[in-house]
Amino acid sequence: MDTFEIKDDEINVEEIMQKIRENIRRRKEAGVYPANPDPVPAAAPQSPAGSNPEIARDLAYLSGNWNIQNNSYFISSHRPVAGKVLLKGRELVHGEVRRYVDPVIWKQAEFNRATGRVLEDVTRQVSGIEAVRQQIREDTTRQIQATIGEVRSRLKERLREQNSEIRTEISETEDQLRAEVAELVAQVRTEIATEVEEQIRAEVTRFVSRAKAEIAREVAGEVRSEVTEVVAQAKAEIVGEVEEQVRSEVAGLATPVRAEWEVGKHVQAAILAMDANIENRAWLAKVLEGRALGGTSGAVEHLNSPSTNTGVNYFAFENHFRGSREEIKERQRAFAHYFEGCSSVLDIGCGRGEFLELMRDEGIGARGVDLDETMVEFCRSRGLEVERNDAVSYLEQLEDSSLDGVFIDQVVEHLEPAYLVRLIELCHRKMKFGCYLVAETVNPLSFSSFANFYIDVTHVRPVHPETLKFLFGAAGFREIEVQFSSPIPDEARLRKLLADEGMGEVERQQTEVYNWNVDLLNGTLYGAQDYAMMGKK
Repeated sequence: MDTFEIKDDEINVEEIMQKIRENIRRRKEAGVYPANPDPVPAAAPQSPAGSNPEIARDLAYLSGNWNIQNNSYFISSHRPVAGKVLLKGRELVHGEVRRYVDPVIWKQAEFNRATGRVLEDVTRQVSGIEAVRQQIREDTTRQIQATIGEVRSRLKERLREQNSEIRTEISETEDQLRAEVAELVAQVRTEIATEVEEQIRAEVTRFVSRAKAEIAREVAGEVRSEVTEVVAQAKAEIVGEVEEQVRSEVAGLATPVRAEWEVGKHVQAAILAMDANIENRAWLAKVLEGRALGGTSGAVEHLNSPSTNTGVNYFAFENHFRGSREEIKERQRAFAHYFEGCSSVLDIGCGRGEFLELMRDEGIGARGVDLDETMVEFCRSRGLEVERNDAVSYLEQLEDSSLDGVFIDQVVEHLEPAYLVRLIELCHRKMKFGCYLVAETVNPLSFSSFANFYIDVTHVRPVHPETLKFLFGAAGFREIEVQFSSPIPDEARLRKLLADEGMGEVERQQTEVYNWNVDLLNGTLYGAQDYAMMGKK
């Protein structure tokens, strides 16, 4: 690097200035000084939308103050004579200082300017990214809203189409069903009217002929004169009641077919009742007449039957209090499915043989055992296999696992506890595996049933359902279940209050509490009259 000297004895300002200028020129040519040391400051970047205002101010300041060179100073002196020399000296010194300082300041200014440009570019890019992101967000939102609107429109259109199709199909189906139902109703009415008319005439003719024949045979001498008078009186009363009831009801009938059907129905019911009454009375009269003449019909005299124990004819007693044989048979039908496919069912205490007849109708092999002589003779007269014997004695004579079902109806309440336990144990031993024991008896949980318990003088004590269930389990039966039956009619039970829509909340709550109490009382006072216990071996 070239230098020059300043001698104290000779100071030529012009020469010094010339050398400084030449030195600066050579430095510029060598690239030490920039070609344009004072460029115009770059414009401050625009603050991007949504950017931090403090960052925007900092960028504006950096853009306007990147050049740190000081060109605003000047050299002066207040001395009039020596001032010129001093000025020249100061300028010379200043130039020498700048020769060393200006490159550093220039490079720093260049660094500041470059940094400002980079920051401005980054700011513009960030602003562009934010703008693009905002635009994408807005476009995406618009697209999603448009898609949702389009989907809703399509769904609404599809729903309208489906609703229209469904309404059309429903309307067509309703029309078709109405037409089919109307056609079927008309057809069924015609068929029923024709069939009922024919059956009524045939049934009336057959039952009248049968009644006349039965009455004629009985009157001819099969029963005593006392029975004949009873039959004639019963016939006259029944026929009179039937005729009067038929006249009153036929008067209000709309069509001849309906009238004829109603007449046949009442006549048939009357004749059936008359047949049963006449048959039972005649048969009982013949049995009593035979016994009065000394016949025993092969009875086992040492057995104590209900009739001999009480002096009351238990056959007549049961006819009066238990109900008709058809009613009992219909109630017992609920237990028939426990004996499907069986061939050796035992009915203990078979009585009038309703269950045995039911088993015969169902094609199930069954036989009975009973203590009462009259009951046994009645069953045998109807072709049923019945033996007069004590149930325990009868079971002890059978081989083990020889029965495929046992039915005990209204018997356990007649037995002493020890006898009942022995009976259930024998039933389990004599039955095959997988077969059922069914025992029906009076329900002591119902006060109404318990109050009527001792109408039958042969009753010993009622058996609680839990007691009978325990005895079944102790004997070895499994899958034990209880079934209640013979409910009290609603008209004989306590009635509940009806809730009115205009009731207040307090009145409604009081009504609910009252009805709840009525249900409890009905269950206790007027519960089911009977229950049945079923157990499987």
